[in-house]
Amino acid sequence: TGCAQAKSRLSPGELGKAPAMEHSVRGRNAHDASARGVDLPDRYTVGGLIGVGGMASIWAAEDRQLRRLVAIKVLAEQFADQPNFVARFEREARTAASLSGQPHVVTIYDVGEHDGRPFIVMERLSGGTFADRMSAGRPDREEILRWLGEAASALDFAHEKGVVHRDVKPRNLLFDDHGRLVVADFGIARAAFEDSLTASGELLGTAAYIAPEQVAGGAATPASDRYALAVVAYEALTGGLPFGGGTLIEIATKRSQMDPPRPSERAPELPPAVDDVMLRALHADPAQRWPSATEFVEALERAFAQGAPPPPPTMQPPMTVQRVRPHRSVPVAAILLGLAAVAIGTIVGLTVLRDDSGGGTRADRGRVTTQDRREQMQPRQRTPTKNAVDSPAALNDQGFQLMNAGRYDDAIPVLQRAVAAFPADSTELTYAYALYNLGRSLRLAGRAGEAIPILERRLQFANQRGVVKRELAAARRATGG
Repeated sequence: TGCAQAKSRLSPGELGKAPAMEHSVRGRNAHDASARGVDLPDRYTVGGLIGVGGMASIWAAEDRQLRRLVAIKVLAEQFADQPNFVARFEREARTAASLSGQPHVVTIYDVGEHDGRPFIVMERLSGGTFADRMSAGRPDREEILRWLGEAASALDFAHEKGVVHRDVKPRNLLFDDHGRLVVADFGIARAAFEDSLTASGELLGTAAYIAPEQVAGGAATPASDRYALAVVAYEALTGGLPFGGGTLIEIATKRSQMDPPRPSERAPELPPAVDDVMLRALHADPAQRWPSATEFVEALERAFAQGAPPPPPTMQPPMTVQRVRPHRSVPVAAILLGLAAVAIGTIVGLTVLRDDSGGGTRADRGRVTTQDRREQMQPRQRTPTKNAVDSPAALNDQGFQLMNAGRYDDAIPVLQRAVAAFPADSTELTYAYALYNLGRSLRLAGRAGEAIPILERRLQFANQRGVVKRELAAARRATGG
């Protein structure tokens, strides 16, 4: 049916810019797809096959009318005469297009149908994937945090629109030529789950990032996406997955019975403050996770910036084995039932939230940027204290942990004591952190009016002014100012 031999094809150099997409070319299926070609409107010059999946093929092409390179996803021929698949493909494509205004979501240029086969035209991304960059060597921590922040902004935007990705993983995080990260496969029909069972690499690639509630057969929610992003962060920062490899059932069983190892056990160079942030993000209970993806990344950035010292061994002995949670043990039968539900749900590739799905995001969350972290710090000054337990640094660390746990009312008096321990004209960096943590806790506790003067005082310090300005703006908005 197709025009496999297009009159004008892209040059080999241009084809080299084809994006690293989720769907890999697999043996005979890929050869057959390439031989058949694909029929598209005349305005598109087909350049070659990028990849195929269980439900669609992806082609490199040139839009001659607009003179730009694109990637075109076409519903597989065997599904073209099945109304349910066609309707789902088109509905999901239009949902994905509704997210295209966000700079870190893959841009959808067009959705249409030609000779009875729906297609989606999207931007071409030639910078590889998050997975590619990790396989090339451990990226710089600054880069990892920037990438996570960009992915978080895309996920929060989608969640505010009522869309859940359901399959966040390194191969769905793509880069353009300038290093901009975008989240792909928002709403685009994906390979059927049962098809992935035939390829162990594909299975492992998906299984390791799926949230526990999805494996158990529950509905995917924004918290599920945030869990998956946390697994990506854990892997990038430690070099390994929290529950290792294995089959989907093995990973699901370990996840249901054990807590993940603390990141600092896997990578001792990580500050212990990172542990609490990551373990909350990977909590088995969706309600206990961070309320937005951006807040999760912000908390990671603060943990790295503050680098709180580890607690005494008598309070929290180092772990050498995973902690078992017998009360969360899930029978294998239940896991199998959950996998059946996932097998059905994964074909869709996108879930539109019900009104009662919960897990909303906070649009006013900013993110610490690389530039913020590089701004010049004020010189440190030693502040005498009576003892280590009541020192300003210890009080600030305690308040920081309470704030990260969502216990804002408990954090406020502790942080007030930390702030009061310094003279008003202090340039001590710990004083700056205590001011920010106090101001943020006050705002999140519903006391934005009290937060404003605290945050204004914090702006006197040169470091991390960007995130402080965003927090101050949020407090002013909360007071109607």
